[in-house]
Amino acid sequence: MSMLKRHPLLLGLVGLVAAFIVGGVVVSVGMRLYGGIQEFQNALGEHRYWLLVWRLVFYGSLVFLWIRIGRRRLLERVADDRDGGKQGRLLLHKLERVILIVVVLIEGYNLFTWWGA
Repeated sequence: MSMLKRHPLLLGLVGLVAAFIVGGVVVSVGMRLYGGIQEFQNALGEHRYWLLVWRLVFYGSLVFLWIRIGRRRLLERVADDRDGGKQGRLLLHKLERVILIVVVLIEGYNLFTWWGA
């Protein structure tokens, strides 16, 4: 685990690969349960309101945990830097904005396709 702490890009890559694997497993199980890809897509369309609720709860809980636990720990760790954490806080704010933009773009695309585009 210390190797992943020393190489944050590797940690991000591992997380990305894990997300693709979990997504593939979910689609595979869904296809088996519904009998095929078309039936699975139809089921996703029928349950889109519940999936929206799920995503809102998921994003809300991630934001809550980040603000409550992750951000505080990171700011405490950055405060020990030579510049008092000024550069680290600036980078953190930029990263938070980029993540927010990416999530809005993804959900905007979902909304666009939801409306039948």
